[in-house]
Amino acid sequence: MKKYCLALLLCLFLFLIFPSVNLYSGNDHLPVGSRQAGMGRTSVTLTDFWSCQNNQAGIALIDKINAGIYYESRFSLSELSSKSIGVVVPTGIGVLGVTFNHFGYELYSDIKIGLVYARSFSPYFRFGLQLDYLLTTLGDNYGNKSNITFELGIQSDITESLTIGVWVFNPVQVKFTDYNNEKIPAVFRFGLKWQAAKSLYVCIEAEKNTYMKPLIISGGIEYGLNEKFFFRSGFSTGQEVFSMGFGFRMRFLRFDISAVMHESMGFTPQASLIFQF
Repeated sequence: MKKYCLALLLCLFLFLIFPSVNLYSGNDHLPVGSRQAGMGRTSVTLTDFWSCQNNQAGIALIDKINAGIYYESRFSLSELSSKSIGVVVPTGIGVLGVTFNHFGYELYSDIKIGLVYARSFSPYFRFGLQLDYLLTTLGDNYGNKSNITFELGIQSDITESLTIGVWVFNPVQVKFTDYNNEKIPAVFRFGLKWQAAKSLYVCIEAEKNTYMKPLIISGGIEYGLNEKFFFRSGFSTGQEVFSMGFGFRMRFLRFDISAVMHESMGFTPQASLIFQF
């Protein structure tokens, strides 16, 4: 009971001191991955392991077993932390994967479990689909709510240096309950990636979340040094106005760290590890 009261006081404090801040718990459906966060949370055109969470078409080119873990501490509060893990396995019929996401703590949590399938239909076109199980739990015996939905994405290499990506989460807007028309939000993203040089990538992306009125425009840049060290920066027209990040890659391991600055709440740190077998 004491923990519940402290959590309630914390939420009231945030709403009173920062009335313009939107705390949507898991309903903002932010991209997963420290690389993505460092590039202004652009994700829809990238082709790396965390595409299994952001645009499933992006894992269609993976040819080895990969596993990854990711942690984000929203505004450096453990109660608003996100944890993600995933595994992708290339097969003869495409790339298969399993993902798990957890947001929150013992008094409130969102869980998403996903089954992923992606395939490349040509050197220039990729498709991905994920089936999601969503579960929201309230502590102290308040119960839980769950439902099933899906997300899908496509990527196409228009030229050798220009890639286009489209991704949608929950386009049918399934509901948790009929009470108060409690729909799970739909999220749409569209983006472009330009390879300006051999180790320089520029991304631009637009996002529409049915829980949020404005269209959010994000951009990011990544520069790689000797294909081992990576420097990133990004921006957004939303409340997360600036980001930066750094990455290091070995033969079988990739480590990334980043931080995103909110206009009112300060920095949110992220870190991720990717293992290639």
